[in-house]
Amino acid sequence: MMKTLDQLAQQHGLWRASQRPLMAELPDKQATGYTAFDQRLGGLPSPGVTDIISDYGVGELRLVLPALYHASGQQVAWIRPPVGLNAAMLHQQGYSTDNTLLVSPKSDQDALWAAEQAARSGACQAVVLWPSSLTVGQVKRLKLAAEHGQCAVVLLRRQQTYSLTLPVDLSVALAPSACGVTVTVRYCRGQWPPAPFTLDWREQWPALVTWPSNAENLLAFPSRQQREQA
Repeated sequence: MMKTLDQLAQQHGLWRASQRPLMAELPDKQATGYTAFDQRLGGLPSPGVTDIISDYGVGELRLVLPALYHASGQQVAWIRPPVGLNAAMLHQQGYSTDNTLLVSPKSDQDALWAAEQAARSGACQAVVLWPSSLTVGQVKRLKLAAEHGQCAVVLLRRQQTYSLTLPVDLSVALAPSACGVTVTVRYCRGQWPPAPFTLDWREQWPALVTWPSNAENLLAFPSRQQREQA
């Protein structure tokens, strides 16, 4: 048995969990600006495909915006967002709408085609897509297009569309927390997923978090049972 395993290893037909991919095989990363995220994951794969699973509006765009609009001057393509983009928010955060391309296809198939063409074109530094469903083959096409065009592709999906089999470079799930969002890493190419961690947004986005109350100044109101006993 051991001889057979040794032969398979010599013929590169066996992968051991202790083995790490060659650095040349791993995607480059674009920093998000969030220390906790970048220290654990290095940023978003670029070129590559990132899968973000969450309910809409928990902070998924605030997580990826700094990585998408890095200083290259290329376009960021938004494909079929569920609601309109807030141009005022982009300007407020220093992102130019001149580099923003909004595409609103009528069908899922057209949206996937537009995302693939934008990623492959070489004119876009990032493509953000809201797919309702995805197959392994469709993700592989997006991944090849991202590598060809040196583009970061970000998939923003709801929990019910989640699949374990998609060949992405990074897959994370986001959940709201009192001080920001909790990140659970489903898959990270080239490394073991770290334990879930929280991004503390109290400094960057103080209006979007729950601040602890000063309980020392509060008196507990007696329950009805306590009042009757008194």
